[in-house]
Amino acid sequence: MRIFLSPLRRVMIIALTATLGLLAAVVTSTVASEPAVAASSIGGQITRSEVMTRATDWYNRRNDSDMTYSQVSYTWDAAHTRRYRRDCSGYVDMAWHLGADPNTELLDNSTYTTAISRSALQPGDALIDTTQHSNETSNHAVLFGGWENSTKTKFWYYSFGSTPLRKGTGASFSDATLAGHPTADYQARRYNKIIDDMPDGNASIYGVLPSRQLTYSVVNAATGQRTHGAVVAGTPLTFLPKAMAVINFNTILATTDTGGLYRIDILTNDNSLTYSAPVYLAGGWTHDHLAYDGYGHLYGIADGVLQRYTITANKPTAANITARLVIDSGFTLKTLTTTGPDWILGTVSDGRLMSYKINGANDWTPAVLKTSTWQGFNSLMSPGGGIYLGHLPDGGLYRYHDENPYNLNGTDLDGLGAVDDSGWSQVILSAQPRTVS
Repeated sequence: MRIFLSPLRRVMIIALTATLGLLAAVVTSTVASEPAVAASSIGGQITRSEVMTRATDWYNRRNDSDMTYSQVSYTWDAAHTRRYRRDCSGYVDMAWHLGADPNTELLDNSTYTTAISRSALQPGDALIDTTQHSNETSNHAVLFGGWENSTKTKFWYYSFGSTPLRKGTGASFSDATLAGHPTADYQARRYNKIIDDMPDGNASIYGVLPSRQLTYSVVNAATGQRTHGAVVAGTPLTFLPKAMAVINFNTILATTDTGGLYRIDILTNDNSLTYSAPVYLAGGWTHDHLAYDGYGHLYGIADGVLQRYTITANKPTAANITARLVIDSGFTLKTLTTTGPDWILGTVSDGRLMSYKINGANDWTPAVLKTSTWQGFNSLMSPGGGIYLGHLPDGGLYRYHDENPYNLNGTDLDGLGAVDDSGWSQVILSAQPRTVS
């Protein structure tokens, strides 16, 4: 997920006393932003980045004559798709691109939002207070912008309000703490149609057909569309790889059933796929799986023993594959890939999807991301960015997104459907690491 930064560069903030749960600060300068673009449809799904872009637009226009606070007046959003009410809930309605004009109380129910914990707040969520205070109701909503620290005690937000101190206040920015303002009366809510932004980049995938022909394909990580290939090499390999790892855009390492380790150097992969004769590097590589993390470490599993190597060249020879380290035994994985520096991912024949943080010999942390249904995949790949690609023997290739691939938790892992339901007839596949972020 992208990280959203405050629109300020930590300029001076003048603290104000907040009344009725309204804004607590004024800022002296801003950083200009791009105009909002209506990538979403009115009342449809909307990404967090678009929500924040729309909110920032009204903030940057806060001094315009049509941006004074009003519970009965309306102003266009940046893309001129519709007008929205110029108050706190109207501001949230506009940021979410709603097709209606619910007030604060209506935003605080399941028609539009779902309650979440405060620690789960992400950019584009809301904090809403409908609590009775003495003889009046606060009825205020603010748009959460992002966390200011790793412990999630300080954050920033956008608000559109009017206070006795500043009549006519428009969209504004402020810092806050969970222990301070907004107060504990504010409840965290998530718009039901907000969606996370997908990682950027392409999955660059090499594979081998049963005929030993090398293939090359490209899949857009954000959309799941295959945008290139499969391009098939005319000349078959002299061996059928047992394990394979893409090191970079034109270098592959592969093992054979007899324990040979080879380097395959790609010459072209555009309209045709050609490569140099495979270079023999070493023997004794009886690995069932290979995976490269893109940060200098090659992982392999042989007879359930996980091993790590350091690669010191883009076109490694045997001398450039060094520092063999036995991590541990018991890694009876059916598939293996990497998700980041010293993070590996794999499936087990009983259906589990496993994530591991590797620290060193006999020092690793496991987690079960999913407890079942992953046993069918015969290849698992990750080009980075929390994108996982699983290949089934029947030729289907399926895409998944893990919002945080490093939290040892599978609750934020979602299936995104098929890249193709069939047609991927390769017996082994491997994706270049670090091409998606």
